[in-house]
Amino acid sequence: MPKYLLTACWLLGFSTLLNACELTMQAQHFPPRFIKDADGNWTGYNIELFQALATELGCTSQFLETPWGRSMQLLAAGELDAMSNVSYNEQRAEFAYFIGPHQQEQVMLVTNLRPAPLKTALADLVNGHNLIAVMQGIYYGKAFEEALQTQNGFRERLIFVTINQQKLALFLSGRVQYMLEDQLNLQQLYLNNTLDPERHKALFTLYENPVFFAFSKQSVHQFSQEKLATAWQTLLDSGQQQQLQQKYFAAESHRDN
Repeated sequence: MPKYLLTACWLLGFSTLLNACELTMQAQHFPPRFIKDADGNWTGYNIELFQALATELGCTSQFLETPWGRSMQLLAAGELDAMSNVSYNEQRAEFAYFIGPHQQEQVMLVTNLRPAPLKTALADLVNGHNLIAVMQGIYYGKAFEEALQTQNGFRERLIFVTINQQKLALFLSGRVQYMLEDQLNLQQLYLNNTLDPERHKALFTLYENPVFFAFSKQSVHQFSQEKLATAWQTLLDSGQQQQLQQKYFAAESHRDN
């Protein structure tokens, strides 16, 4: 082969390597958002939506099974590219681009006590004495954060866990009497009979807000926030996001109706 052709091939291959792009996102098995099969393959609403977004950016995707709190630290350090279902706050905005929102989160207080107590607001929960399972690193709203800072007795009753399965196990065993759970996750737990809507009642909505993909500013420096937002808008315009919502959450919507 002529020398100039060898050089051209080498340059083409080098250029391909330079342009190779793989985006990593945190994942934990928790249907219907994250579903990991026996072979270690991932599907689910958040998974497929992120794959579509990565493809729109010209990248492949990889999923890392790390606890939420640890993942947030990795995101801030630039050692993880993205997380999903992230609530916006100013502290996180210092190290992450927020793209979306991809869903509306509604955090419910759920109890296994019988009869179910008449709790209708955070103040009722703060002044109680039972234990509450919550996720480490999750933002439950300004009022909740203020209660953590000012009500020592309340903080001592919180059992922080790193994965959803731990929280659910504590709740089902009766070791805690309350847990905080997103409404869509809760509906899935009712649908697959993991929880009984009569035995495990949702008492009130603690916090409601949009949730986003959060991209590490350090690790995705090749993409501006504008480029990430444009890719997201393309998914919306094409209907892909709506199709995935129908695919994974239609059953919950029909049950509510």
